[in-house]
Amino acid sequence: MNTTKPRKWIFWISIAAIALQLTPGLLTTYIYPDEIGVRRSVFGGIQDEDFTQGRRISLPLIHRWYRLPRTLHYLEFNGTNDLDLRTREQNVMHVDVAVIYRILDGQAHLICREGMANSYHQRIKSAATGFLREHLAQMSNTDIQNPDKRMRVAKEAITPLNKRLKQYHVQVVDDGVVIRAITFDPPYEQRLQAKQYFAVQAELDVAEQKKSMAKQKTDTVQKGIEKDVAIEREAWNQRIELARRATETMIARVEADGVKYDRRVRAEADATFEKLVAEGERATVEAEAMGQKLRAQALSSKAGKTYSAIIAVRAFKLGDIQLNSMDPEFLQRFGSMKAWRRFFLGD
Repeated sequence: MNTTKPRKWIFWISIAAIALQLTPGLLTTYIYPDEIGVRRSVFGGIQDEDFTQGRRISLPLIHRWYRLPRTLHYLEFNGTNDLDLRTREQNVMHVDVAVIYRILDGQAHLICREGMANSYHQRIKSAATGFLREHLAQMSNTDIQNPDKRMRVAKEAITPLNKRLKQYHVQVVDDGVVIRAITFDPPYEQRLQAKQYFAVQAELDVAEQKKSMAKQKTDTVQKGIEKDVAIEREAWNQRIELARRATETMIARVEADGVKYDRRVRAEADATFEKLVAEGERATVEAEAMGQKLRAQALSSKAGKTYSAIIAVRAFKLGDIQLNSMDPEFLQRFGSMKAWRRFFLGD
């Protein structure tokens, strides 16, 4: 069996696979997010395009790439590299200042075309140095000590500085000129600091004086408030006392009316009671008198007399009586019903 032919196919397939893996790296270049790519061709020169992030065609020996920073650029004048200039009073000052700028959109290829790919930063520094020396020198010693004026001068520098830097295809960002510090030569710096110290001390004295005046005014207002409070408290105490007295008077009046009403009602009740008692007693007496009268009338009749005799007989106890039958009047006195009726009834 012949295995040579299949082995050749496997070999060529492997070569092709390796070639496919290496081709992107050999025939392209990668532009990173913080870069601006500018492609230069052997035949056409600088291409009129700024390339953003991504993989771009790059043929060996034909294409060459420039990589410019897409991020912000910082031009700093500090330390031994600070700006030395004279103020309007002819005092030498050393300014620590920073300029923040960026490449204009779509103009990175112009920088490369004009041959500034490796030198544009130095050119910008040279142009900014001359401008800042001229622009910042307009500040006076008083302006330098005022933060607001320093910020205003720095902000006013942006527009004219951009006009000078436009030829280099860059632009200073908003608030891109920052004055971080200003110093003078030691002798003058000491005098200036002493002057500032006295100025600050004077302001502190004025502030202390204002504080004392404000405290005095506050004390006066407070005393006035306390006086008003005392007057108002006294007025309210008087109102409360008057209200209390009125309430006590009202309570006393109500209590007096209550006592008066109680006495009147009790007197009326007692009078009514006595009247009713008297009327009852009189009615009782009248009833007793009427009963006695009726009884007397009843007893005065024959039936009444008989009833009285019956009652008398029932209550009569003769006791031991010795009679002499030999007495001639015996039969006359006790022998007849007439005698007994007369004895008991008196008739």
